[in-house]
Amino acid sequence: MRFWTEDDVRAGLTVHAAIEALERVLAHEADGTAWNVDKTMSTWPLEDGRGSAHALGAVDLAADVTIFKTWVNTPAGASALMTLFAAGDGATLGVAEAGAAGALRTAGISGVATRWLADPDADELALLGAGRQALRQVEAVAAVRPLRRVRVWNRTAAGAEALATRVRDELGLRADVAASVEDATRDAPVVTAITRAAEPFLAAGHLAAGAHLNAVGAILPTHAELAPDVLATSALTVVDSEANARRGSRELREHCGSEDEWGGVRTLAEVVTGKVARPERPRLTVFKGMGMGLSDLAVAGLLVGERS
Repeated sequence: MRFWTEDDVRAGLTVHAAIEALERVLAHEADGTAWNVDKTMSTWPLEDGRGSAHALGAVDLAADVTIFKTWVNTPAGASALMTLFAAGDGATLGVAEAGAAGALRTAGISGVATRWLADPDADELALLGAGRQALRQVEAVAAVRPLRRVRVWNRTAAGAEALATRVRDELGLRADVAASVEDATRDAPVVTAITRAAEPFLAAGHLAAGAHLNAVGAILPTHAELAPDVLATSALTVVDSEANARRGSRELREHCGSEDEWGGVRTLAEVVTGKVARPERPRLTVFKGMGMGLSDLAVAGLLVGERS
């Protein structure tokens, strides 16, 4: 049995590799050989926000891997662990610290969504939020689109400035700080929102015609980043896991008042396998990522290597 530290994960895995691994696992999900163990969670009040505890898992028979991940997230910090097993004989393969792996899979799934849903000529990103996972999100979009500029907005200007400096220094991309959400998103073909916003701050009017939005923050059922008109405007709304979206996305639960409306929400596995395609000249496409076990399993598969 192996143990992987956060440093092992950072040193050994790349966003490019994670994007490719995620697409393989999504293809396995589409053909019925891989599936999620649904997410469970609990939240509690803290002085400066809310804390949350989460657990999820996944099985991939084609890769001969199954995983379970547990984590706690608070405004003051977060930690996560992932246990890895062989799907065939149940052997314990290892345990990994999963903070870096979680950021990698969250970024990677945004990269997959951007690859399939954004305008092929998109070359600029508006990033809303400058927290722990923000830099990886830029890296993931840059892996699938030739970015010429990144515009960064954050609730605090100091956070935006710090992230913009890292984008320039570590990714070699032009990065400008935007004074407002409007300034960040104006004419941007790709927008990524990754915040802990409790109430919506992004409206359809902020988003350019033809834009693609990765909405990968606000994963608590009490939180929301998107105003109701964003999903109402979307020509195609895609999720990583419908079960997790139904349970945990306030935005989608408020938008989808009936089963017919949920029927219009598609999964990323359907997109990757060609069952659903980006519309011609869409007003807007939206990917709502809630986190799912199969995303963590894709990263775990990179740690243990191919087993099938």
